[in-house]
Amino acid sequence: MDNIPSRYRPLFLIDEHDITVDEKSRILVPAEYRREILEARDEKILICRIGRNRVPRLYPENYYRELIAKRRLSLTPGKNDEKFNDSFYSLASKLQWDGQGRIVLSEKIISRARLGKELTIVGSGDHLSIWNRNDWDKRAAETIDTVDDLTDDLSEDSAPKKDNDRKDNEEKNNDRDEPMPPV
Repeated sequence: MDNIPSRYRPLFLIDEHDITVDEKSRILVPAEYRREILEARDEKILICRIGRNRVPRLYPENYYRELIAKRRLSLTPGKNDEKFNDSFYSLASKLQWDGQGRIVLSEKIISRARLGKELTIVGSGDHLSIWNRNDWDKRAAETIDTVDDLTDDLSEDSAPKKDNDRKDNEEKNNDRDEPMPPV
């Protein structure tokens, strides 16, 4: 169940677009996003779940199902399993765009996410994120200001280990009963 093959290509959702909630609580999903979702996933139904920072995230339904299928299920879920189920099932909503590419955001989504009327829809790789425009502008500025630190941190994490690090690890592991696998 962990490696369910997909017949679809990976999503590549990028860019940002300012949008407005209309009087019927609809937003326009930009054409480039709809085109990418249709081409990559052959899907018009999106699953909306509110994630970190109260930001709604939109996933193509078939992709969302693949992600959920990777999680092991239990007949006796613990506290964290129940929270997961609440977040990824109970608080998720199905949305489908109409002929003009609009989706309706329920009042619950709008109020729980504290969205307002002026929004920015953001391509986030494999999903779309819907931000209150002011919150996104702050986030974008913060991201731009800290991107050098982030890329430096990521570069250090992916850099090959130095010989000294390897020797230190070998010395630490000499106390173990089990042999260490080769490096």
